[in-house]
Order: sequence, then C-alpha cells, then structure tokens
Amino acid sequence: MTKLVHVVITTAAALLSTGGAAPRAAELPTSPVIREIADLSLRDVAVAVYDSVRPVIYFNPVRMQRFEPELCAFFLAHERAHIELHHTRASALRADVGQRDSLLQAKELDADCRAAQRLGHEHAGTTMAAVHFFARLGDRHFDSEHPPGSVRAARLLACMP
Repeated sequence: MTKLVHVVITTAAALLSTGGAAPRAAELPTSPVIREIADLSLRDVAVAVYDSVRPVIYFNPVRMQRFEPELCAFFLAHERAHIELHHTRASALRADVGQRDSLLQAKELDADCRAAQRLGHEHAGTTMAAVHFFARLGDRHFDSEHPPGSVRAARLLACMP
C-alpha cells in the first residue's frame, strides 16, 4: 500500500471514529472495529460489507491513487456510513426488479448524507471535495445503482451541517 493511501485511510478512520472531535470516555463507540483491506482486484474504489460482528471496507489502492487525498477520505467515510446504516444489497435484491435501482440509489444518497454529517464542520473540505467531484460528473453516473453526480452533489450540500 502506498504511503498516500495509508495516510488517507488512517486519517479518515480517525476522523470518522470520533466525528471529528476527541470522544469522552462515555462516548466511546461500542460498535465493532471496521477493518479496511486492500484489494487490487476490486473494480471500484471502495466497497463496504456490513456484518454486525466483522464489518469490512475493501479498497483498491491503485484506484485510490487517481484521486486527491480529501476525496479518498470522503469515499472511505461514505463506505463507513453504509456500515453504520447497516446497508446490505440483500434487501434491494429481494425487492421488485423495477424498484431495485431506486432502492440502491437511495442507500447511496443516505450514505453520502451520513458521511457529510459525520465529517461535520471540522472537515467540510473533505465533503466539498466530493461535492466538486460529483458536480463535475453532472448527469452522468457510474452505473444504474448510483445516482447521477449532480444529484449526489446536491444531496451532500443539503446534508452538510
């Protein structure tokens, strides 16, 4: 793993585990540790796998290097949000075929929003990196499961504290 990717992952994990501030002893999280595992075969930048005992985020360090550190930190915050929200693909895949994509897109927007809220004021630059990235995409999107960039950028702005 390159030094840049390691720094981004370490920074994102520290920021998100505390919401950007040092936790008091009574506020320490009781949720399981989210493992982050490099996977060069991953076709996406990062993917979260929710499991109540051993959640994991797989990331592709080569793909991560294509983006600025703040945007990579947002991507990891987004995946962490999927885990916090207990998102799984199973619920969408059990839905009517005509509703699957809209259910999956709603989960993506919810994870974007949670990530922006968790990053908060202290790390608004990280969220703004994602806003700019998605805004540049305009009406394009990566696949039918992800909303268009302009929709994601607008949602992020609406969710920022």
